[in-house]
Amino acid sequence: MAKRIAVLGGPRCGKTTLIQHLYVEMKIIGINVDYALEYSTEYLKEKGMIESISEQYGIYLGQRKLEDNLEDNEYALTDYATFLPYIYGRFMLGKKKRTKKEIQILKDLYSLAIEDINRYDYILYLPREFGYEKDGVRWQDEETAKLIDESILNFLESENVDFKIVSGSTKERAKEIFKLLNLEYKETKELEA
Repeated sequence: MAKRIAVLGGPRCGKTTLIQHLYVEMKIIGINVDYALEYSTEYLKEKGMIESISEQYGIYLGQRKLEDNLEDNEYALTDYATFLPYIYGRFMLGKKKRTKKEIQILKDLYSLAIEDINRYDYILYLPREFGYEKDGVRWQDEETAKLIDESILNFLESENVDFKIVSGSTKERAKEIFKLLNLEYKETKELEA
């Protein structure tokens, strides 16, 4: 059974770059590792803007399937987590009056989120350190991305989730994670965040 590592943070905070760097560095030292990138990014590319909270359930299922395919590895990395559709669902609804259907979907997503938190051996949060650039896929601007950062942190703290904040450049973050995993970090080519 794979040790699952979820790297979290709002859009464009360096999650994917870090995951790919960790993957290469772990492979170099002979670790059987694979990763699942954020399903919602592919969803946005293929289907366009997420317009209703019910789509978050589909994103949950897509992410769960990607992560379940990593079970045969020693480590499974992801730049998302199956409990994030709940956080994004709440964020989407904001402070508007919720319909009965939206309330029920949110309850369902919350139940899945609470159930899935324990699937991850390590939950790492990346603070926003490198600024924000639009990538043509994500709809968020920098202000919205910061609000999402805050929503993720609030969820982790309010649910008393055991997580670690990992900061610095991509290389510094990778070194910190290797130390957390009790793995030896081999110096390779420089990778900027």
